Amino acid sequence: MLVTEEINRKNQHHAVIIAGVVAVLITVSALKWFPALLALPLAWWTHHLLRRRTLRRIAVVAEPLPDAWEEVLLSNVVFFRALDEAGKERFRNLVKVFIDEVPITGIRTDVDDTTRSLVAASAIIPIFGFDDWEYAGLGEILIYPGAFGEDYRTDEGVSRNTLGMIGVNHLSGVMILSKPDLISGFRNHQDKRNVGIHEFAHLVDKADGSVDGLPTNVAGDAAGPWIGWVAEELKRDPRAREEIDDYAYTNEAEYFAVLSEYFFEAPDILQQRHPEVYSMMRKMYHQDTRSFLSVVKPRARRVGRNTPCPCGSSKKYKKCCSRRTKRGIKSTA
Repeated sequence: MLVTEEINRKNQHHAVIIAGVVAVLITVSALKWFPALLALPLAWWTHHLLRRRTLRRIAVVAEPLPDAWEEVLLSNVVFFRALDEAGKERFRNLVKVFIDEVPITGIRTDVDDTTRSLVAASAIIPIFGFDDWEYAGLGEILIYPGAFGEDYRTDEGVSRNTLGMIGVNHLSGVMILSKPDLISGFRNHQDKRNVGIHEFAHLVDKADGSVDGLPTNVAGDAAGPWIGWVAEELKRDPRAREEIDDYAYTNEAEYFAVLSEYFFEAPDILQQRHPEVYSMMRKMYHQDTRSFLSVVKPRARRVGRNTPCPCGSSKKYKKCCSRRTKRGIKSTA
């Protein structure tokens, strides 16, 4: 998402060549189909279209990160706090570009600085190890006021146990996230639960065209071992792995997304209990989170069942985020 000098130079070179070809073709065929005077404006417009996104990204990165967004990242995102200054600057720039390009829309709720910044952080954390990542096809993120049920309903009396999903078929390109659960995912960094990271892990998986639990375009030599590991894991009784959320055993795609939460939330535990899994995920994400996040050791907050939920929903914890919930992919064929 970030424009380096090399990327800018290549884009400029490409735009000049294509615009030149357009000008030549129009001039050559002017006597037959077009007035020759159209050559210059059409060539300029072609050059403009090819340069537009690159130039906008350069302009967006040149602007400072709003203070409110910076405060949200420092207060809530352990990953951001663990970065050195160069890493923080890169993270800020990725956040600015992401928020500029992907609409984040509230559905019966407002999208404030906290929501906006944490959505962006959820997107940046999984792809921070890649030099030039694009979330191709992500058109919009919808923020719901809470968990939702079938047909995306949040009415009272409806079973609401879905925290987030990425759409397929006619909803392709849309992600839905529950606002309080997005926020609570960053409040306790070591609980292995973060719905934002979970859903963006699905998009990393989807980069090769299918959400199947194997991001083949980034897996490299970890692909074979990962396929074998997951195949054996899904044969298990989920209760045999108490440290892994049962939802991981739904299918291959959910196993990858749940283990991604684990990898970014509790890498020390993952590396201790399943070093082979940690090694495979480190190769797939190009990040060594165990070493990296050891710089910051947040203290998990103890929340009583009857105390206000830390997600900010104003409900008691036992009636909010302590409930077993699910997150994943939604097909509406």
